[in-house]
Amino acid sequence: MLFKNEYKALLFEAQGNSRDYAILLTFLKSGIRESELAALEIEDIDFVHDTLRVREGKGKKERTIPLMPELKRALQRYVGDRDRQANIVDDETLFLARNGTSLNPSSIRKLVRKYYKKAGVRKSGVHTLRHTFSAHNVNNGMPIADLQKVLGHKKKETTLKYIHAVNTSLRETMLKTQA
Repeated sequence: MLFKNEYKALLFEAQGNSRDYAILLTFLKSGIRESELAALEIEDIDFVHDTLRVREGKGKKERTIPLMPELKRALQRYVGDRDRQANIVDDETLFLARNGTSLNPSSIRKLVRKYYKKAGVRKSGVHTLRHTFSAHNVNNGMPIADLQKVLGHKKKETTLKYIHAVNTSLRETMLKTQA
């Protein structure tokens, strides 16, 4: 899990690149998985209803995630820049490489690691951003059941693993009530 100053440092380093900033913010504000981000298409963003649709989730289960204002702005900025990209090959894909093709999970991992290094953050990895999303939302009062839906988990126990670093006693209490 990243502390607030660490994830702010990541975003600071990426602010000059609308795509990279939008990618990092999508991880931090939606909690989606690396493979889910790679599979996102333009039509998965609904700027009118402020939602992000994840169609290629684990277990092929579709879910809808609320689009937070900061993420909405970042995605709108990126989509505007993307529309001006001359060499688009994969029209439907949301996040494109410089050559106009879709970003693959390996490229996404490399991109994220680059910003960890630039920001001087020791922890690295895309999955850390998912844990960060989970921990900060629970810390700010999000009910576990809601977090479970957003993350796309079938079992509450899986979601509880994501919040262990935040509040061990909350986790223990919830496990006791699951008997």
